[in-house]
Amino acid sequence: MEHVCVVHGMAQFAIQARWDSLPNDVRREASRAWLNWVACTVGGSRMPSVDAAVKGLLLMGTGTVPVLGRVERLSLPEAALIGSLSASAHTFDDTHLSTITHPTGPVAAALLACAYQLGEIGQPVSGEALLTALAVGIELECRVSCAIAQGGANQGWYMTGLSGGIGAAAAVGRLLRLNAQQMVYAMGLAAMQASGTRATHGSMAITFVPGIAARDGIVAAYMAAADFSCSAIAIDGRNGLLQVLTTSRDASQIRAQLGTRYEMLNNAYKPYPCGIVIHPAIDACLHLVRVQHLKHQDIARIELRVHPDALNLCWRKLPENVLDAQVSLYHWVAACLVFGRAGVPEGELAAVMHAEVRALQECAQAHPDAAMGSNQAVVVVHLRDGKTLEYKTQDVTGSVTNPMSDQQLGEKFIGLVSPILGLRRAQALRDKCLNMHAVQCAAEILQLGAQ
Repeated sequence: MEHVCVVHGMAQFAIQARWDSLPNDVRREASRAWLNWVACTVGGSRMPSVDAAVKGLLLMGTGTVPVLGRVERLSLPEAALIGSLSASAHTFDDTHLSTITHPTGPVAAALLACAYQLGEIGQPVSGEALLTALAVGIELECRVSCAIAQGGANQGWYMTGLSGGIGAAAAVGRLLRLNAQQMVYAMGLAAMQASGTRATHGSMAITFVPGIAARDGIVAAYMAAADFSCSAIAIDGRNGLLQVLTTSRDASQIRAQLGTRYEMLNNAYKPYPCGIVIHPAIDACLHLVRVQHLKHQDIARIELRVHPDALNLCWRKLPENVLDAQVSLYHWVAACLVFGRAGVPEGELAAVMHAEVRALQECAQAHPDAAMGSNQAVVVVHLRDGKTLEYKTQDVTGSVTNPMSDQQLGEKFIGLVSPILGLRRAQALRDKCLNMHAVQCAAEILQLGAQ
């Protein structure tokens, strides 16, 4: 029987989706994902990694497209790159936990840059059109990630870099009104650019991977609009993305109930600015401080039992800089116990190198526990007087099973955006994001959010 490449079904889904026909919970999550992305992007826009990236891009020339939180203007693909890079600068972006994909950044950044460009030529993109495209892009990205993960790809691959460009290409392709053949080209062109390894952890390059995905997705869509072709086998055919990464061509995770069951509903928004696999341990530490009234001065040593991914991805014991600390289980445990909080300030260098935090990093021991769920962790604190305190996180805050509320997302938005834009503009931008269905031109987000 002849193999029918999965990209044809993906293209039909991407083209045919309509806002009014999307389930209510999908529309709600598209809106929440957008709100969270704008918050993370503006909030991360002044980080050193973003400053360096913008400076490097400007060495190659300027452009006309604004970027959230910045004064510079960049070319269309570079604006998409920075929008996605900035969203991950604090490691505060959303996560599809089962695959460790950060799905919204590449898709949303590419869409906003494209919406601005289209608005400039008299083809404004409505808020509903943008959110529909966002839902399409996130859904396809997450499904591709599921297929890669099920196939047993090496965990050293950075999943967002593998699937993010495909989602971004499909989403931008909708705005460009690609036909079915062009949509196949776009997703194939994105798939053949897939890249990114987790060796980038602990450096500025960790943000570059989702940025590349956004850039590659928008370039793929525009080239496809000009009928630049790509083989339909790029995802699940011979020597396609899946076979190269997993030795399998099984695309069943992409095909299954596409358009009726939505994988994007398994996406989660972070309450803490660090790797999501650390969050269960953070919840446990905050409980010990706030409920059991633990004083860090009384601690002799700390034992952690965590899901294996927490150590596979966040193993750094004594981080030397902010980027190391973002992916250090030991730092966030120590910082929570010393400061009783887990926000952006607790990830800054002063907190990382704080003497008492450093001492607790040193005395903590972590053990992987295969029986532990990804939303669980156990923290046991041995006190100097011989007593012990213990807490097990059963259902971590911000997970799919215990999600952040709309109010919490709104508070996160103001907390991230107001230091950059001021409280009044932050509130206006939040309100605009919350009412995207009434926005006639999505580029209005850049009018409020760029400098």
